[in-house]
Amino acid sequence: MIVQFKMMKSSIAFLIICLIIGSCKSSSQEEVIVETASHTNSIAILDSIIQISKTNAYNTKNVNWDILSKDMFAISERHDSIDKIGKPTEYMFKTLGDFHGMLMYDYKVAFSYKPEKEGVPRDSIWDAITTTKITLPYEVIGKIIENTNIAYIEIVGTGVMQEEDIIQARDTIRSVICSLKIQEPNGWILDLRCNTGGNMHPMMAGIGELIPDADLGGDTTDDISFDSLWSLKDGNFLENGYAHYGQELQCSETKNTKKIVVLTSRFTASAGEVVASSLKGQDNIVLIGEKTAGLSSTNGWYVLPEKWVLAPMQAYFMSLDKTVHKDGINPDIIVNERLDLSNLFQGKMIERAIKWIHTGS
Repeated sequence: MIVQFKMMKSSIAFLIICLIIGSCKSSSQEEVIVETASHTNSIAILDSIIQISKTNAYNTKNVNWDILSKDMFAISERHDSIDKIGKPTEYMFKTLGDFHGMLMYDYKVAFSYKPEKEGVPRDSIWDAITTTKITLPYEVIGKIIENTNIAYIEIVGTGVMQEEDIIQARDTIRSVICSLKIQEPNGWILDLRCNTGGNMHPMMAGIGELIPDADLGGDTTDDISFDSLWSLKDGNFLENGYAHYGQELQCSETKNTKKIVVLTSRFTASAGEVVASSLKGQDNIVLIGEKTAGLSSTNGWYVLPEKWVLAPMQAYFMSLDKTVHKDGINPDIIVNERLDLSNLFQGKMIERAIKWIHTGS
């Protein structure tokens, strides 16, 4: 599972890959800590999970909480160890229709609910992406595509990151963009096809070197108004006006006025979907490729006693034009293609991107 975490109204959001890496703690997070003297056993912890979810879960109005609570405590009675908390919470996610929420134990994903047809396809390409594309330190591929003057940069998933890793990833993306800017390309391709998620902050602040100032939309809890607002200002990524990892740009004197194509695939997920959602509908930018994975939601982050963390889904991404992305982000131009990870610089999507940069259609 790849998840975005949101700190209640403070809107401090970041994205972490969980099932791939195993650990989900980041030193950059501000934790909502639920801690009282009575929360010292499984019954009290389970009650906290119920109350938090009842108040904050996106689909809370779709369930009868009296019945659900009774069922959850009954399930708890039938299990031992961590299953006394985990199994009823898993049932709660299922009842809520929450396919992006999760319950963590010791900062590792322990329980979630995933229908077989939901989320990213777990096939051989997914396995290859998650084993070869997620690195520390973060690596970025950037080049001028052969026989064109079009810049290509691949923004991949980040994995779990501490603060120094986030800064390194941000600065690496910016450095590669600057190295391409000086070659004065006729257009840009931002490749998110292998971006399975992670921490959105270095991705967004990184591309701020290319798009320094823009309103980006945000997320919504009511499908109408923005709950959190995202933007780029002077290259820094802001949530509700606050930049968590602010830093001056490396080559701000070189402005980009050329077209940008964003490539997406069915493997583009979570943090990758934040980038896609943010850029969709922007001037001079088009999304080309496949519909994304559908992990396009913001999750809460609630630290409970005894090493438990609850992360229920609380909001969906919403682009600047107020398109709500409940089941992934649809590209502007659909191109279906099996990814060739050994040569991402060629293929139908790249050809279509080059055509749009040259012709605008």
